[in-house]
Amino acid sequence: MRKLLLSFIVSLCATTSVLAQVYPSRPIRVIAPFGAGGGGDTTIRLMAQHLSAAMGQPVVVENRPGVNGVIGTQEVQRSPADGYTLLYGGNTVYAANSSLMKKLPYDPVKDFASVTRVGMMPFVLVVNPATPFQNLKDFIGYARDNPGKLNFASSSASGHVAGAMLSRMAGVKLVHVPYKASSNGMMDVLSGVVPAMIVDLLPALPHIQSGKLRALGVTTPTRAVLMPSVPTMAEAGGLPGYELMGWMAMAAPAGTRPDIVARLNTEVTKILAKPDIKEAFLKAGVEVSTSSPEGMTSFVIAERDKWAAMVKEAGITPE
Repeated sequence: MRKLLLSFIVSLCATTSVLAQVYPSRPIRVIAPFGAGGGGDTTIRLMAQHLSAAMGQPVVVENRPGVNGVIGTQEVQRSPADGYTLLYGGNTVYAANSSLMKKLPYDPVKDFASVTRVGMMPFVLVVNPATPFQNLKDFIGYARDNPGKLNFASSSASGHVAGAMLSRMAGVKLVHVPYKASSNGMMDVLSGVVPAMIVDLLPALPHIQSGKLRALGVTTPTRAVLMPSVPTMAEAGGLPGYELMGWMAMAAPAGTRPDIVARLNTEVTKILAKPDIKEAFLKAGVEVSTSSPEGMTSFVIAERDKWAAMVKEAGITPE
């Protein structure tokens, strides 16, 4: 009887262990450390629908904006490393914050298990059409004649650094006005509270197309596919070498099982390889560009160094 009982207990433990290995067995949360309405928000919600079908469990997106993405990023950092809480962030949380903050409360490499890079995205400088700025040279000329009197909004480290780079390279003094979410800053530019904003392409695009905003330049080295008539900042302002590219990536808390990371990487890259998904992402201002988990880690390390150089060159003092 004792042997039979022991055999039953061993069998039960083995069954319990196998069940514990099944992933996923409940809903998955994806934390987006930014506000609603931008290209990142649009793409992760689209991806979540397809990922839910692939994983056989609901995939729920939660926006947690604030403090340059730190609030949402830390929520993932503190979550159990079980694959049920994921981070969908961009260059701000993975790269730029390391140089913009004196004491970053997380390590973008050590505290996270890379899943995959997702895509690259341009930023655009827009102004209210009631302003006298018809092009970037007008904008720079006004800033030069009125030092410290021209404000620009942003809702991310990317926008902040892009504006500081513009100030530095054009030899002017612009005043940065930070916003928690791109939608808030956009509303103030549309109403004329702030004359300009540097923002990812998606929230600005419909307003540019309707004439409610004027695009002066994109931050990428080549023109954006969705706005081929809008010049790059380097072209429009006579600023050779001006370049800033945003990007999105997915990660899990450090210590997440390798098989879970591999499953997530496989499913996400499969989804992003579909032509209709690529097209939908492009319409949201994001060009699909995936990687292996190891490739993403190497990319993050390289980008962290690159952003450190850009922040230093822009003359931004860590806060």
